[in-house]
Amino acid sequence: MLLFTFLVIFLLSCTERSYIEKSKIPWLEDYDRAVEMSKRSGKPLFIYFSAIWCSWCREYEKELEEERIVRLLRKRFVPLILDSDRDRRLFLKFGGRGTPFTVVLSPEERVLLKFHGAVKAQDLEDMLTLASLSAHPREEAVLPYRIENVSREVYRFLLEHFLGDLRDRFDPTQGGFSSPSASGRVFKWSTPLTYSYLLEKGIMREEVLFSLKKDIEFLYDPVDGGFFNFYDRTRAFDFYFETSKTLRVNSKMVIALLKAYRTSGELKFLKTAEGTARYLLNTLYHGETGCFLNAQISDPAYYNLPPEERRKRKPPPTDTAIIVEDNSWTIIALLESWKETGEDRFLKTALKCARYIKENLLSERGIYRYYDVKTREKGLLNFDRDVALWSFALLRLSEIRKDYRQVFEEFIGEERSFEDWMAVGIYAFVLSQVHKDKAVNLLKGLEVDLSYHNPDDMVFLLKALENLVERNDL
Repeated sequence: MLLFTFLVIFLLSCTERSYIEKSKIPWLEDYDRAVEMSKRSGKPLFIYFSAIWCSWCREYEKELEEERIVRLLRKRFVPLILDSDRDRRLFLKFGGRGTPFTVVLSPEERVLLKFHGAVKAQDLEDMLTLASLSAHPREEAVLPYRIENVSREVYRFLLEHFLGDLRDRFDPTQGGFSSPSASGRVFKWSTPLTYSYLLEKGIMREEVLFSLKKDIEFLYDPVDGGFFNFYDRTRAFDFYFETSKTLRVNSKMVIALLKAYRTSGELKFLKTAEGTARYLLNTLYHGETGCFLNAQISDPAYYNLPPEERRKRKPPPTDTAIIVEDNSWTIIALLESWKETGEDRFLKTALKCARYIKENLLSERGIYRYYDVKTREKGLLNFDRDVALWSFALLRLSEIRKDYRQVFEEFIGEERSFEDWMAVGIYAFVLSQVHKDKAVNLLKGLEVDLSYHNPDDMVFLLKALENLVERNDL
């Protein structure tokens, strides 16, 4: 019992103190400065992408603080720590799909090594030693497909690839589309956008409803509400789930659950959607801004307590970042909740959050990705997914409020370029409903990675092509 109590106290304290301040590693926190130091010293750049809500990051940090690793990083590397949410552009640039995520770059910024997950100190030492001696980058293979023209053939090819990939991935025992497939790679998280899309299309309906029920069984928290981030369906003998709860996952799950309720009529989906919406309002809502915080921090010790014990304790704290991409999903989820239930609080909260973003995170230079309510700092201008998701939220707002129509038109009226093909898919979907020629031009020449990790990445590209091709006879 004493050991268990100590573990609880230790894990909770980890969420409150700064790892960087306690670390024996001389971490840098600015990418450009770290690259400059790497070039000047000739040492490779060691990048650790962390997240405040990530329980495995805390395990990885224990390994990083082993004396042998501290010595190695101090002597032979330039160590850089970045936040996977706030530094999202770099996280995605290097292929990040989960945390902890480690990347080693040569002084010329070539990838020498990258991997996901918590690695033991001995293995990490061996990997870093080889990486520091290597002159050749180790890149993950991709399966590119270039959209030369927006046509019916292109749409059907991508749709058939997507559906074939999902059939490969589907787990008939535990549900979900997270298993490895012939071309795609393993992805541990739930896929709510894929669920919604398949239900809209009337494809694999029973598989989707079964998967959602399994997500509710394994991932929904009946005590505090909300969905945990993921459970690893691929580890048959070592069942593990990530006990953090992110705004992004929960907002998307509300949308998928409401779609499942409308499709099936099963009250289980409606009740869970309402419980998830209440979780967002009760736990992640930030009253001063009217928007929502990024995540509730992971704490396995708390969540493994019996329900009656948990109710006596204070739940884990939240992150302090308000992120535009995730709040855009939340606005959409709240609007869907309002349409389904008629509860005014959902509409009022969505409008309040949208007003805050419009008045405080939009500027003449573009849109900021995040605002930290603790430090009062704004950061990362015009990140692709923020632009795409904010345009989607504005489209939905403009459908119910005329005053948002002008805001929407002004935002999508600006000339934009994108590096992220998923963001292109979302933005093209938005344009396909109001400016079809612009959507077609945006998609021409787009390179799509058909070996994607997350099937959700494909959904809006398919929806955009469907709007442009199937409904307009192109």
